[in-house]
Amino acid sequence: MEVKLEKNELVAAVLNRSLGDKPILIIDDEIQIQGLISTYLQKAMVDPDQIVYASNGREGLLKIQNQEFGLIIVDVVMPKMSGLQLIKELKSKARFKNIPLVLISGNLYSDDVKDAIMMGVKNILVKPFNYDIFLEKVATRFF
Repeated sequence: MEVKLEKNELVAAVLNRSLGDKPILIIDDEIQIQGLISTYLQKAMVDPDQIVYASNGREGLLKIQNQEFGLIIVDVVMPKMSGLQLIKELKSKARFKNIPLVLISGNLYSDDVKDAIMMGVKNILVKPFNYDIFLEKVATRFF
């Protein structure tokens, strides 16, 4: 019996296997974006209890220092500490250097995105995005 998986099912399976039991951290100051990402993750069969939220980079950094995450999804523009400042901080410490990151930006051609690429960020999600684009960017972080 041949089992056929849709592309999204396959990508969701890869995402879940890659995460293991580590939660995902969503860092964004917009509640609507947090909710959208959470909905997309749950659609990809991520347990809602495995999704952690922070509303700015400083809050995110505190959570990262106290808990191990399998993936961090971070917005560029936020109060208190921007996504870029957070990434710079993470990349400067061996303990956090290899945590998979996906950056969210409203503009693919902004200087912030260019700076993120220079810091080694490979997965950038440009707003607005749909489920298919989201899942592809998040899952390709693990290929």
